[in-house]
Amino acid sequence: MKPQHFISCKQCQNHACFFKQFVSSINHRLIESKKYQSDYLQGQYIIHERNPILGIFFVQQGKVKIFSSGLNGTPQIVRLVQAGESLCFRGLGRTTYVTSSVTLEASRVCFFESKDFMRICNSPQLSTYLISYLGNELEIAEKRLKYLMQMNVREKTAEALLFMQKSFSVNKKNELDVYMSRKDIAAIAGTSEELIIRQLSEFEKEKLIERRDHGSKIALLDEKRLNQLISKYNVLP
Repeated sequence: MKPQHFISCKQCQNHACFFKQFVSSINHRLIESKKYQSDYLQGQYIIHERNPILGIFFVQQGKVKIFSSGLNGTPQIVRLVQAGESLCFRGLGRTTYVTSSVTLEASRVCFFESKDFMRICNSPQLSTYLISYLGNELEIAEKRLKYLMQMNVREKTAEALLFMQKSFSVNKKNELDVYMSRKDIAAIAGTSEELIIRQLSEFEKEKLIERRDHGSKIALLDEKRLNQLISKYNVLP
């Protein structure tokens, strides 16, 4: 069932979505007949790890974290997704999802069943784009995994902040344009929450960052120095 305020692809203002980018190559009537759209509250699961793969999700509005569970149950955030991006392209060809997805804010998500998505994407332009997209995502993931294993806590924390900045940008006050708990930041950095809290305090003393609104917002005061901390790793594109 379509939500009361269903947004068609023609009405959608999200030009980052690849359906919008390839508007001349897509049968919009086919899309509208096959697209489902759902609204999620902040903190709701969209995808559960190890559940059967039924199709492909796209974030129409909002922000989402994608994470996997370690051997001891500790989550590792592997991607941060904003409007226009997909949640599970890398699941194509598998039978179950290898990651979970949870909203970071109220979000609207489009969904296509796998068979319908493959039919919609039956065009050379879209196929080329998908190959490029998947290759880029895989390269970023492999780089982060390799270098995070070599970084100390100071470097991991800097990389996590810059990863959030690259994923969601900053507002006019140079504050990260998303709220993420210290536990989430630790899950991005691949370290403990206690070490993240300590390192953020050190960064604040060094005037690299400033925590505002009782810690709910983080402003990047010296992005150049944060980048210098991880420059030898070449981890961010």
